Amino acid sequence: MASGMSNWKGKSVWSMADNFAQQALSFVIFAILAHWLTPHEFGLLAIAHLMVQFVRLTLLDAMAMPVVRGLDSSDMLFDWLFTLCTAVSLVLAAAMALSSPLLVRFFGTPELMPVLLGMSLVIVLYGLVRAHEARLLRQGNFRLLAIRSICSVCAGGAVALFMVYRGAGAMALVAQQLTTGIVALLIALVAEWRIWRPRWAWSNTLIRAHASEMGSVGTSALLNYANNSGDTALVSVLLGPYATGLYNLAKRVLSAAYLVIGASLGRVSVTLFVQQQTDPAALRRTYARMLAMTLLLLVPVYTIATALAEPMVVIVFGEQWRPSAPLFGWLSVAYLGQAAFALGQNLSFATGQSARVPKLALKQLLMAMVFALVLVRWNGVTGIAAGFAVGSVAGMVAMQLAIRRQLDMSLRSFVLTVLPAGVGAVLGVALVRILPLAGMQVTGWFSLVFAGTAGLLAYGVSTALVRLLVNR
Repeated sequence: MASGMSNWKGKSVWSMADNFAQQALSFVIFAILAHWLTPHEFGLLAIAHLMVQFVRLTLLDAMAMPVVRGLDSSDMLFDWLFTLCTAVSLVLAAAMALSSPLLVRFFGTPELMPVLLGMSLVIVLYGLVRAHEARLLRQGNFRLLAIRSICSVCAGGAVALFMVYRGAGAMALVAQQLTTGIVALLIALVAEWRIWRPRWAWSNTLIRAHASEMGSVGTSALLNYANNSGDTALVSVLLGPYATGLYNLAKRVLSAAYLVIGASLGRVSVTLFVQQQTDPAALRRTYARMLAMTLLLLVPVYTIATALAEPMVVIVFGEQWRPSAPLFGWLSVAYLGQAAFALGQNLSFATGQSARVPKLALKQLLMAMVFALVLVRWNGVTGIAAGFAVGSVAGMVAMQLAIRRQLDMSLRSFVLTVLPAGVGAVLGVALVRILPLAGMQVTGWFSLVFAGTAGLLAYGVSTALVRLLVNR
C-alpha cells in the first residue's frame, strides 16, 4: 500500500513538472520574444495556430482517447492508432497548405503564407507523435512526458530566440513550433524504440468499433474548443492579425493561471465527487469547498493582474503591447466564469447529469457570440472580450443554478461560499489603486512586484478574516 502511494505521489510530481514546463517555461520565452516581435507578427502565428489546435484537440485527441481508456493495450492497437493519426494529419496538413492562398487573400496579408505553410507541417508532427503520447499516458510514464516537455520547449525557445536575433520575424515563431514538435517526436521514438516501433496497420474493424466513442469525445472537444478559442477566431476574422496578437497576449497571460490552478483542482474534484456521489450532504459540502478553493486561488491572480494590467504589460512585454491592457479585466471575468462552469461540469459528469453540459455550453457560446458581434461595433477588440465575458458569466450562473437544484444548496450557503473571495478582491484592488495616490507609481520591476505583493497580502488578510467570521 505504501509503495503504491509512493508511486502515485511520484507520478503526480512528474505530472506537475510536465505542466510547469508547458506553462512557465513557455511563458518566459514568450515574454522575451514579445520584446522583439510585434503584435502583428504574433497575430499571424495565432491565426495559423487556431487551425492546428482545432486538428489536435477535436480530431487527433478524439482518436487517441478511446485507446487510452480502453482495456486493450496491444501493440497492434497502437499501430492502428499511429496509422490513423498519421493519415488524418497528412490529409489535413495538405488541406491547410492548399487553402493558404485563399486565407492570405481574405486577411490581405501576404506574409501569412509562409506561416500557414510552416504550421501545416506542425499538424503532421502532431499526427506522428499522437500514438506515442497515448502509449506513454496509458503506461503512466509521466516522468518521460515531463522530460520530453522540458527538452522540447527549451529547444524550441532557443531556436526562436536565435532566429529573432537574425531578423526572421514571424517565422521565428513557426520555427519554434516545428523544433518543439520535432524534439518531442524524437524523444518519444528513442524512448520506445526497443519495446515498440510503429508499423502501418489500417483496420476498418477498429474504426467501426471506436467510431461511437470517438464521435462523443470529438463533439465534446469541439464545444470546448469553440468556447475556449471562439473569441480569438472572431477577433482574427473581424479585426485581423494585429488585434489578434494583442488579444492573444492577454489570453496567454491569463490562461496560465486557469490551466495550472483550474486544471489541477479539476482533476482533484472529479475524484472527490465520484467518492461522495451517494451521500448528498457530503457531496454538497465537497462542492462548496471546491468552489471556494477555486475562487480563493484564481480571484487574487485575476484581480491583481487587472489592477496592474497597463504597467505590467509595458514592463514585462514592452511598450508596443500597451493596447492589450484593457482586455485583461474582461478576460479575467471570462476565465473565472469558465473555471466555475468547469467545476459544475465535473460534478455533472461524476453524478450522471452529463446531458445538461453540452446544452449549457452551447447556450453559453451562442450568447457570447451574439454579445461579441454587437459590442465589436463600438469597442473593437475590447467589445469581443466583453461579449465573451458576458457569455461566460451567463453560463456560469446557469450551471450554478442547476447545481443548486441538484444538491438542494441554499442561496445563503452559496453566498457564504463565494463571499471571502469577493471581499478579498475588492480590498486587494482598492489597495493597489491607492498606492499611486500615496506617491508610489508603478514604473519598474521593483514597484510592480511591491504593488502586486501588497495587493495579494490585502487579499489574503481580508479573506482570512471573512472566513473566520463566516465560520463562527
